Order: sequence, then structure tokens, then C-alpha cells
Amino acid sequence: MSEFFHDTAFGDLVHFVSRGRCFRSHTEKADISDFKHYFTTDENTGEILVGWYGDDDPENPYNWSFAYKLYVTWLMFLMTMTVYMGSSIVSPAIPQMAEYFHVSEVVTALSLSLFVCGYGVGPCLLSPITEISWVGRNGPYIFGLGLFSVLQIPNALVDNIAGYMILRFISGFLGGPVLTTGGASIGDMWRIEGGFMNALAFWDLGACGGPTLGPIVSSYAVQELGWRWSIWPLLCMNGITWLVLFFTLPETSGETILTRRARQIRKKTGSDKYRSRGELKDRRFRVSDLVVETLYRPFELTFTEPVLLCTNIYLAYIYGIMYCFFEAFPLTFQGKHGFSLGALGIAYVGGYIGCVIVFLGYCVYNQKVVLPRFKAGKWRPEYRMEPGFVGGLLFPTSVFWFGWTTFTSVHWISPLLAYAVFMGSTYLIFQAFYAYLGENFPRYLASAYTSNGLFRSGFGGAFPLFSTAMFNRLTLQGGCSLLGGLAALMIPITVAFYIYGDKLRAMSKRTGEEPPEVKAVIDPNDPTTKEELDGPCTDWGQSHVEDEEKGRQA
Repeated sequence: MSEFFHDTAFGDLVHFVSRGRCFRSHTEKADISDFKHYFTTDENTGEILVGWYGDDDPENPYNWSFAYKLYVTWLMFLMTMTVYMGSSIVSPAIPQMAEYFHVSEVVTALSLSLFVCGYGVGPCLLSPITEISWVGRNGPYIFGLGLFSVLQIPNALVDNIAGYMILRFISGFLGGPVLTTGGASIGDMWRIEGGFMNALAFWDLGACGGPTLGPIVSSYAVQELGWRWSIWPLLCMNGITWLVLFFTLPETSGETILTRRARQIRKKTGSDKYRSRGELKDRRFRVSDLVVETLYRPFELTFTEPVLLCTNIYLAYIYGIMYCFFEAFPLTFQGKHGFSLGALGIAYVGGYIGCVIVFLGYCVYNQKVVLPRFKAGKWRPEYRMEPGFVGGLLFPTSVFWFGWTTFTSVHWISPLLAYAVFMGSTYLIFQAFYAYLGENFPRYLASAYTSNGLFRSGFGGAFPLFSTAMFNRLTLQGGCSLLGGLAALMIPITVAFYIYGDKLRAMSKRTGEEPPEVKAVIDPNDPTTKEELDGPCTDWGQSHVEDEEKGRQA
């Protein structure tokens, strides 16, 4: 039982309060002399590098049991899905809010837009701190989700439109880092050959399906209890999720675990010479680097790298159309087919079913096609575009299909099936392009994803503001034809990446493998450390770097 709670927020708290007597780590229980052959020493500084205790170290996240890694992956999925639901959960309440605050529905739709913009901006400023070894992943998860959950109380009680809008933006801002760091936690646990791609696809299912599930949760509550009950379910879901994470979510960052190990060894031995690789990296950390990484480099990459710019435009447009559907749905199923507000919410489940079906197919594709190519050394990053072809063709088809089956003479099941195909194709396109970005920009992956997040959030936030007016003026058929036609014009991006991607990468100075980490505390010319350089600690170091690089590439 103690092992289950070890390295969780609850375990850390109990360990601190009990002054180290409860939930002791493997290092705290053992005799340090038993592990000294895993350490390496820098003769110049006298610092001792702390690593894993062999290839089977139980505290290494890669060595956790399959069931435990699956459970932690599910926690990442749950956290991501419940926060993402916050963007669309207010959609069924927009007419009631407009009446309550005495504003137009366009103004109340801004609450959805501000939330989306918030979780686009938040990661820029808050996510990079999770890469600092003494911070790690777990603390920001618990702190960020906790604040996000508590903030829903004033959000549900506010009595003026300005305060409501501000609170919605802050909610998105606090939830953003929680959303973007989940993929890093997946990479901390799963090796490329051990299920990383499918685990990441499962986590992405929460990100893609969350906005679809939001209206399902709130629609009946809003219908029976009023617009404030578009927020109370969000508080309940995220509050329960926070409790589960607090008690059971472990730290997944290997660097952070080893930094804690080094700290424990220093305390146990009374020597300040023990250091982890993460601590050495933290020494080189400067605030100016953080500013460059978060505020400058994402924009620089966007406008100097054609691959990133085209990807941002494509995914941002698709993201915008996805949020357009939150306006098209009421016009179709309530306006033309007479659905109640509660039944309208249930209709959104079709989109999530579409995502799940595509997810299962994508997992089979990973196991049967991607992994054999990877193991055989026949892999090209451009192969990532193959699922993108399928998604790119199905996406505009589904938009046309939805628009031209919204007539009252057509059974409601037809646009619902179109929506399922729409969400499935959206999920497939995001999987293809996000994986492709990972293989193109391993050295600047955080900046590339930040850039894309800003683009997506901007479009996702803007589209709901004009979509209702567009559908009313052009009709659902005309509006969907316009959106689908523009989506079809972007299909050549996928084709161009597949054919010319290798040439584009060759032209860029920022693509390619991440250079090996400098081993700052090891002197390779020192004959006394030559044996240790070839030993378990160094072998771990190289394999770990390779695992991380493979994870980022996948």
C-alpha cells in the first residue's frame, strides 16, 4: 500500500509531516554503500553523479508495471478530458445567460472563446517550469487543477457579465498547462517499443473528445436548473479528479525523481557532493532563457519554418470549425428537428463515439505498420502523413455531409453520423500532424507546440463569435459548404509534406536530432573514471536520453 502512495502529493505530504518516517523511498531504506558502483565522480569538482540503480530500478517510471503505467495514463486522460470539457460545457447555457445578463448571444458566446484563448496562453508562461528538476510534473498538476476547480465557485456565482468573462479566461489560463504537460508524462513512462504511441493516442482522446462531452454533461442540468448549472458540474468533475490525483498520481519525471534521490543521499550522508543530472541542468537555467523559450522562439519558428506555419494554419482552421459546430448543433437539432436542450446534449455523444472508433483503428495501425517500420530502421517522418491523408479527405466530406443533410426532410441520424465522422477525422489529423512536428523539431518541441497552441486557441476562440451569424446569413448548407471547401483546399499541405518533407527538413537549421547532453560532471580523460563511464550509470544515461528522444519523436 505504501508503494502505491509513494511519490504522490499525499505521500509527499505525509512523508514531510512525519519527518521522513512514513512512505520512505528505496534510497532512504537502503544502505547507500550498496549502490555506490552506480555513481560516477568528477575528479575536478568532486561531485558525484546520482543515477538509477541499474536497469531494473523500481523507481524508474520505465520500470513500473504495465498495469500501473496504464492507471497513470488513465489519470492523465481523465485530467485532460475534464479540463477540456470546460470550454464547451457552457454552450447549452448561452441563450439563458444572454437573457440573464441582458446581452446578445454573441456576447455570451465570448465566454467560450475566452476560455479557449486562456488555455492557449497559459502554457506559454507556466508549462516550462515543469522541466525544472526540483519542480517536476506533479506539483503543477495538483496546484493548477486545484486552482482551476476552486475558481469554478465564483464563476458559478458571479452576477455581472464582465466578472464572468474575466473568470472564464483565468480558468482557461490555469487549465492550459495541465493540458499540455500530459504528453510529457506519457513519454516519461512508456518507451517507443513498449506502447508509447498508443498511450499517447489514448491521452489525446481526452483532449479531442473533451469539448464534445461538455454539452452532454450540462445540457439537462441547464434545462432543469438554469444556466449556473453549466458550471457546477465542472466543479464536481474536476474536484473529484483533483482528489484522485492528490492521493494516487505519482511523479513521472525521471529527472525530478533522481533530484529527490540526490537530495535524500545528501541528507543521509551529510555530503553536498551528490548531484543529479537534472540539478546540473538547472544550474544552466536562466530567466532570459525562459523568456526566449516562451515569448520569442514560438513566434520565430512560426514565421521562419514553413512546416510549422502550414501545420499551424491547417490545425487552427480545423480547431475553429470544431467550435463552429457548437453553434451549428442548436440550429440543426433544436431549430429543425425539435430536440429539447437535454436531447441536444445527448446528440453530441456521436462525436465522441467517432473519436473512439478512430482511436482503436489508429492503435492497430501503430502496431501493424508504424512499429515494424520503426524496428526495421525503415522509418521516415513523412510516413506520419499517411493517417493524415485519410483524415484530410474525410474532414471536408463530413462538413459537406452535415450541412446538406440539415433539411427537416432528412432524418436527424444523418447529420449525427456526419458529426461522428467529423470528430473522428479531426482526431486523426491532429495525431498525424502532432507526431510529425515531434519528429521535425525535437530540439524545439516545446516552442513548436506552444506556437501551435496559440494559433489553435486563437482560431477556436474566434470562430464561435461569427459562426451563428454566418449560418443565419448563408444558411447551414451555405455555411458548411464554405467551411468544407476551405478545408478541402488545405489537403495539399498533407501531400506536400509527404512528398517534399525530407527536402524541407534539409533546408531548415532547426530540424533534426537533439544533440547529446553534455556530461558536465564526468571527465572522460580521467583513467579513474574510464571504467565507470562504461558502467551502468553511463549506460543508463545514454539509453535514457535515447528513450526521451524517441518519445518526443513519436
